[in-house]
Amino acid sequence: MREPSHWTPEDIEALLNVRNEDLQLEYKKSDALRNSKKTEITKDVSAMANSAGGVIIYGVDEQKASNGPIKLDGGIDPNEISPEWLEQVIDAGIQRRIDGLVIHPVAMASTGRLVYVVSIPQSNRAPHMASDHRYYKRLGTTTAMMEEYEVRDVGRRLESPDLYVDLAASPGTVTTVYLQPRLGNRSAEPALYATCRLYVAQELHIQPWHGTRWAQLGDVELLWNRSDRVVFHVVRLSWSIQRDHPILEGEEYPTDPLQVDVGVNYASIPQIHRFNVGWELRAPRTTPKLRGHKLVVDNQGPRIEYSYDLTGL
Repeated sequence: MREPSHWTPEDIEALLNVRNEDLQLEYKKSDALRNSKKTEITKDVSAMANSAGGVIIYGVDEQKASNGPIKLDGGIDPNEISPEWLEQVIDAGIQRRIDGLVIHPVAMASTGRLVYVVSIPQSNRAPHMASDHRYYKRLGTTTAMMEEYEVRDVGRRLESPDLYVDLAASPGTVTTVYLQPRLGNRSAEPALYATCRLYVAQELHIQPWHGTRWAQLGDVELLWNRSDRVVFHVVRLSWSIQRDHPILEGEEYPTDPLQVDVGVNYASIPQIHRFNVGWELRAPRTTPKLRGHKLVVDNQGPRIEYSYDLTGL
């Protein structure tokens, strides 16, 4: 899926069908943008910036009370609530200003109104204070007040590496796929040591390899996507300055690709097959990160889709 700042109505409709709220995604009704909700807006946006970043979509009804489906509500009339008004509320109500925040209006043909997609980066200028002079974080699918030690830890974000994995998939043979992780760092503080684990669904078969640095760790059962227990094959790669470059801000470094057999000749069939894969990163002075994805294969080739934070599960 493309970047949130380029989402189309089709992207949003597709998202509602496959993804519930999580650490980095929140759905809000159009009514959440009323003048009386300004403080709530600053709480929700600052919490995302103080945590892992993410997206808030205004114009979506989760129907939590009735446990009904996630769907679009009536939408937002831009003559009543404009993107500029929302930007003013965020800028005036949150201290410090959040750099890189984007408000993307999307016109929905089904309602004739707008949905606002607010894309919020994880902020290196955190902690950010909401308009009620308190600090907030994302806690699962909710917004919660930060503890005093959490405010201090977030304030040291620039002093520690902020590592991530960009996971890609490319075709091998007609039944195999290469998983290619790239290690990156969003902080000015370089990472000198790191370990990366890949989690590969049990139904996928890791191909024998020679000359790579991946080490097999066996199988493990994990709570995945906050609901399902899934068994994974686990492999690990260690990164250190003894044989590698430090992981510097704004740079990504490729690791050895990992070849897996998906068990079907995906190049010749139209059916879509989806498999759970994920990664975990650990480094000194950083919080471990665990993230899940879907490996999708069909006759259009392999690709990585969807992304959900599993840190703390």
